Amino acid sequence: MTNPDFMVVIDAIFDKLAVRYGHEWLRQWDGVDMAFVKADWAEELSGYANNLEPLRYALRHLPERCPNVGQLKKIANLCPPPVFKALPVPKADEAVVSAQVAKQLELKQALAPKADEKGWARALVTRSEAGEKIPPYSLQCARQALGLEGRQSWQ
Repeated sequence: MTNPDFMVVIDAIFDKLAVRYGHEWLRQWDGVDMAFVKADWAEELSGYANNLEPLRYALRHLPERCPNVGQLKKIANLCPPPVFKALPVPKADEAVVSAQVAKQLELKQALAPKADEKGWARALVTRSEAGEKIPPYSLQCARQALGLEGRQSWQ
């Protein structure tokens, strides 16, 4: 069931449309119980119950011919979104900023690698260059890890 407060809005919409379109508006409901018509409109427009601005927009931009509920919804959906004034940017406390930067630097150092992750590849290439026999696939993997081979011109 529809909120009784929203039915007041529906009554106001019907009053506005009756004033704007007169007999044309009233004639289309001949022989139909207006309570049913208003209940249907209230159900169709219930999505606007918490924000009436689109309905106000629709009533300010009515077409020349009297609209049905679907046409009124289309007009209401053209309502531009509200413009909100941005809040001023808060001032940062220098002491807090310094403490946070120091904390981030400590974290960065703590997460930094402790060892040379490509040391194995450097060692294999160095051993190969010194003349030691290294299996070809191992040497290829080491050279690829160091970016010495396997790269295409586009990489």
